[in-house]
Amino acid sequence: MKKRAIAVLLAAAITGIMLGGCGNSSQSTGQTAGAAAGTESTETTTGQKTFTMFLRSTFVDWIEELKWYDEAEKRTGVHVEYVKGPDSQNDVYTEIDQRLISGTLTDCTFVKQAQANVYGAQGAFRDLAPLIREYAPNIQKYLDENPEYAALVTNEDGSIYGLMNETPTLAEFCFYRADHFKKAGVDPADIQTVDDFTEALRTLKAFYGKDNPNYYPLCGRERFFRFAAWFDCSSKISETESNGLYYGNVWGPKLGYDIYADNFYHMMETLKMWNDEGLVNPEWVAGSYSEGDWEAAMLNGDCSISSDFYTRPQWFLDNGGKDIDPDFEMAVLDNLKDENGNILKYQTDVLYNETRTTVINAKTSDETAKTIMEFIDYFWGEEGQTLCSWGVEGESYQVVDGKKEFIVDYATEEGKAAGEKKWSFLNDRYTVCKPVDEEAFYAWNGDVVKEAAARLFDEEHLQKAYNIKYTDAQAEEMDRLVAAIGDKIVAELTSFVTNKKELNEANWQSFLDEMTAAGYARAEEIQLEAFRATYGNK
Repeated sequence: MKKRAIAVLLAAAITGIMLGGCGNSSQSTGQTAGAAAGTESTETTTGQKTFTMFLRSTFVDWIEELKWYDEAEKRTGVHVEYVKGPDSQNDVYTEIDQRLISGTLTDCTFVKQAQANVYGAQGAFRDLAPLIREYAPNIQKYLDENPEYAALVTNEDGSIYGLMNETPTLAEFCFYRADHFKKAGVDPADIQTVDDFTEALRTLKAFYGKDNPNYYPLCGRERFFRFAAWFDCSSKISETESNGLYYGNVWGPKLGYDIYADNFYHMMETLKMWNDEGLVNPEWVAGSYSEGDWEAAMLNGDCSISSDFYTRPQWFLDNGGKDIDPDFEMAVLDNLKDENGNILKYQTDVLYNETRTTVINAKTSDETAKTIMEFIDYFWGEEGQTLCSWGVEGESYQVVDGKKEFIVDYATEEGKAAGEKKWSFLNDRYTVCKPVDEEAFYAWNGDVVKEAAARLFDEEHLQKAYNIKYTDAQAEEMDRLVAAIGDKIVAELTSFVTNKKELNEANWQSFLDEMTAAGYARAEEIQLEAFRATYGNK
């Protein structure tokens, strides 16, 4: 396997590096050259300490725009020299592998949590546990007060090779063109069940589709099979059972559902009906609808409803909606309910982002490692949390009756041109490794998002997602199983919805049997074993 081959190469390369010393310099294969790793901590002409960090280029662009980040470097006396990697996150991971093998990795970077543990154990990354104890009191306090997080990042021998970012509560919204609803006579309050939703699609189709052959009331981007919550067949896991593929982040590319669930077949019948009646864009169903196609359809009135990341309804308002149509208005639907009136819960994203784990190169000097750890620790303390979540008092926020409130405008700041300095507090983005102030996070969003998040982001409407810690052997087997069946599942589901394969009980059972034989049930078993090991004694 490719992954095993890379691991073997890394192990050999790391051994050679450790035997051969730490005297080589770092040169970027990305857009910007970086300073050498493994050197003594240097100082800039202004007296700041400095270190190098390899990141996805998009992340570097975000960081360079942030006013609060510039203030953080002033307050900490630390300057980070960022080395731009590829724009694709997967390509970043590949280049990190290459840099580890060639000995050209920067002082620190981010990897997947599984990489941190595997490569750390091989000697590629520093054990952060002693550094945290000595130089990072805020991080140590967080570990002590959050045993779930501590268990995820700490290995059996007590080592910590990487720190994951905390993420805010995130889930999808089902949002709609409120102006379309008004003109077509659709009352969102009447949409309580999937059947009600289907009738709304039909009403919109009849109103807007009669003169527009390109109109489909429901459209979206990327994965079409994202409605599992509406049929109570999302992936679920507990100490007693594992249902559906839970491996990786829940938002992982295609799999957030349980094909064995009782209602999954009913969902397929409904999705097929939507496609047959022209209620959903057929290119989206087929997987050939690009993000740009989707955005254009919603902005130009060729679509009325979508389900996507929570920021998207505001995005359409902020990116030309009103310019194209002065009546343009966005709103977010309430969660649907089942036939018994129970709220159908959306899955959240996991609390800790396992794809963005900050690590320190084992070649980095003790002094530089100390600088890195102290810099990161700043953002886990009260002053650093206030700065990255609210900014500077009197400039970006004020305190009224003991409560912080922003005095800079979201639309103005986020609407600035790329590269222009701004106040931005979209802390679901990777900028530095830190926890998240959820109050500040949702306060810093457009009105549509703030209203919907306050209404829908609670335990009544959301199903919690769990970070699960896998052993190396479990992770390797899960990688193999998901690679073998992930695309196959999506292809088969698509063939049923698009009538390339007849949707009947016999064909459906044959599909389930095929997936079981391919490893779906085995994957569920591994997930359950790992979940119990992660949370069983907690």
